[in-house]
Amino acid sequence: MQAVSTAGEDAYSQYASNVTVTQKQFTETIQKEHKDFKIDFSKKDCIKVKEYTEGNRIKTIQVGNLSLSGVEMRTLFGLRSANFKITMEKQNIKFEVTGYGHGVGMSQTGADSLAKQGKTYEEIIHHFYTGVEVKDI
Repeated sequence: MQAVSTAGEDAYSQYASNVTVTQKQFTETIQKEHKDFKIDFSKKDCIKVKEYTEGNRIKTIQVGNLSLSGVEMRTLFGLRSANFKITMEKQNIKFEVTGYGHGVGMSQTGADSLAKQGKTYEEIIHHFYTGVEVKDI
């Protein structure tokens, strides 16, 4: 499956979200799964994205002494997507999340947006799944 962009889906209220945690909460959350986790917040590059997926989600991110997947970070912090920016603001860590889901397949908000533009179900399916054939069985 390939990630596709869909005009209009960014207008949905759940398309963008933010999650903010304290440095202590951030550390404790990761340490629940990784007992050996250590981070020095005084270092500018203590959190650094290493690699992105084709769909612009975080594939791997260096967090202190660990290399984690974007999906694991999404799960640990209850984020709506692995398409996020992470910044440090004083004693807080802020996740700015774009989208909702894994980024491949059919976007529910994208499909709804296309339907509101008058697209048929077949046109919507072909938008998300190129090269498929819809037929009765």
